[in-house]
Amino acid sequence: MSNTGRKKKLASFNCDQRIWEQFIACCNSKGTTATATLIGFIELYLEDYQDKLDAIGGNDLDERLESKIKASVKKYLVASNNINSSPTNETIKAICSRLDKLESEFLSESNSNQTTAIDDLEQKVEGVTARMTQLAEAIIKIQNYLNNQQKRGQKSYYNNSSFKVHTPRMQPLTEEGLAKRLGVSPESVRKERINLPPPLFVAWCKGKDRAGLGWEFNENTGLYQPAS
Repeated sequence: MSNTGRKKKLASFNCDQRIWEQFIACCNSKGTTATATLIGFIELYLEDYQDKLDAIGGNDLDERLESKIKASVKKYLVASNNINSSPTNETIKAICSRLDKLESEFLSESNSNQTTAIDDLEQKVEGVTARMTQLAEAIIKIQNYLNNQQKRGQKSYYNNSSFKVHTPRMQPLTEEGLAKRLGVSPESVRKERINLPPPLFVAWCKGKDRAGLGWEFNENTGLYQPAS
């Protein structure tokens, strides 16, 4: 059950144990409590903050907050010592020195945490990259293996004695039959055969034949047959 009451907020924060004990002792020596003193600090800070609201902002916000805290501490010390005793420069300097020390420790810890986070991220990226490289290499090996298996299967299939490819032997053609196959007239076939040497005639027929076959003339039979 909260004991803060209505319109009140229970606030908590981390503080060095030694400093906190000294702060409580100082409050007790002045006849007050830590809670009342901190509330007084907040009120003093807010009063000064409202007077200079338009001046707050920009990239140097941390420096301005630091100066506000130091000014509030000095104002509190002056107000408190006016009741009990006169303030001393040594006390103010000691408080400011402690604030500077706490700020330095905080910045150092923040920078250390940021560096650690960056190092962890870089390690994770390197790990993912290494795994991706291994995966790519594995895929390449598998692909090469499958290609080799496919080639071996094809070679074994074609070398099997039960599988024979029989190419049908082309029958000799008459001059009209060859002309029809080459898509020319019989006169063109006769003219090229007479004017061209046999090797060139075979080449001419090969360029016209739909299957790329070369034809030669057999004088014994008077027919045209595929060139050997």
